[in-house]
Amino acid sequence: MSASVSNLLKSSLISMAATFISLAAGFASSIIAARLLGPAGSGKVAYALWVVTSAAALADMGLPQTLLRNAGSLSGDGNAWKALVGSALRSFFISVCMVGAAILLFAAITYAHRDARHAWFWLVTGVLFLSYAFYVFSTAVARGRNQFGQTARTTLLGGAMQVPLVFAGAWLLGPTGALIGYVARYLPQALKLRSYIDPTTKRSQGTLTPEMLRYGRYMWFSDLIEILVLSRIEFLFLGVFLSPTSIGYFAAGLGLAGLIEQIMLQISPALIVGFTEAHTRNDQQALDAAYARVIRIVALVMLPISLGGATIMPELLPLIFGDVFEPAVPAAATLLAFVWLAGLSVIPWGIIGASGRSAVLLRVQIASGVSTIFLLTIFVPLLGLEGAALARATIVTLTFILLGWMARRHVRVVVPIAVLAKTMLAALLCAGAAGIAVYSLDGPAALASAIPAGAIAYILAIRFLRLVTPEDIRILMDTAGQKLPGASRPIANRLLNFLAPG
Repeated sequence: MSASVSNLLKSSLISMAATFISLAAGFASSIIAARLLGPAGSGKVAYALWVVTSAAALADMGLPQTLLRNAGSLSGDGNAWKALVGSALRSFFISVCMVGAAILLFAAITYAHRDARHAWFWLVTGVLFLSYAFYVFSTAVARGRNQFGQTARTTLLGGAMQVPLVFAGAWLLGPTGALIGYVARYLPQALKLRSYIDPTTKRSQGTLTPEMLRYGRYMWFSDLIEILVLSRIEFLFLGVFLSPTSIGYFAAGLGLAGLIEQIMLQISPALIVGFTEAHTRNDQQALDAAYARVIRIVALVMLPISLGGATIMPELLPLIFGDVFEPAVPAAATLLAFVWLAGLSVIPWGIIGASGRSAVLLRVQIASGVSTIFLLTIFVPLLGLEGAALARATIVTLTFILLGWMARRHVRVVVPIAVLAKTMLAALLCAGAAGIAVYSLDGPAALASAIPAGAIAYILAIRFLRLVTPEDIRILMDTAGQKLPGASRPIANRLLNFLAPG
């Protein structure tokens, strides 16, 4: 049981490393766009990115999710997985070409009715869509085959290209140029797709089984709701009821909250693979242990960042994006204060998906999607930017409750409520310590005092509330301890032993 948890943690840590690289590059790109293009220009870039991810979700037909779950142990021995990938790619390619052609047609219409500048913006958006779509497909195959190291390397390469290209593009060409950097971000992994294709492998109509197709179909519908409604639908409401500038404000707030949420979204493939292995072994005890431990550890990481980050937002957001973004502070603080729930939701989502119950996930997504549109229709006209943030906070809370309940009902695993309550208490102490510094000082001095004050308060709370166990320390050190530089291992050991005394 400990070995399976350790393997799951190892895959998650590799995914987390890749995620940090990706998020660092993405966040730096957001700052560059905000500083060089202002709220309106950065809002235009954010809107294009939402269009790209929405179009990719529409085009993929759930095939990446199908490969993530089935390209490994469930696809049989030998090269059977290559036939599966080849069959999926054929359908995927046709669909992506159709959606890509629609975007390019829109660019041509824009050229005819507006001007070349706007047409070029949508032309580059179309190229970005192709790059992103094949990146998603290739990444799903790699992670389904447990090639998390490969995705980490291509993420590093893509991130290294993204930041300077976004800067140069935004400086020289405005929003259109900024999108070129995002195209480069996804190309390294997208080009790896060639290594998964074997032209000599025979494909047949039955390679994608009815069960796989049904799973993919439900996951596709769920992803469509997630991308089209639950991820950035606020942009549409803000654009209709307010202005493009408000989209830029909201995108800045989402950029900070997204740093946390995306960590869990990137870890989720490792969770699905690990939980699927436990399902195939029919090992309920291992499943229960892995589920509870992952929730507990993720909460330990996310809650202090979420609540502490919301506390220091009045100083943090203007410092990063500039004083012109100060109107976004209340919305950004609300988004960050509730993002830990969005991150934790990935865990019951992963265990339900690994069990093959994609129809359950679809029902949760439909309920969340309908509720999102209803709340935004009421809150945005009444409360503006803050209304959009409150609507999202309500929805992430509802979604976590629904997913936890469904996981308990269908997979027989339980969210450790008592542990979450104790971790929440520790995070509130962290936020309180940081808040004293923020409201006593101003500017960089406030942040320089708030962050260490919050960290010290949280470490002490972890120890006295006994939120970390010696077994956690052993698994963590067995998994990641050997990768630490030699000089830092004694420090890490002392800190961990302080957190979880024997």
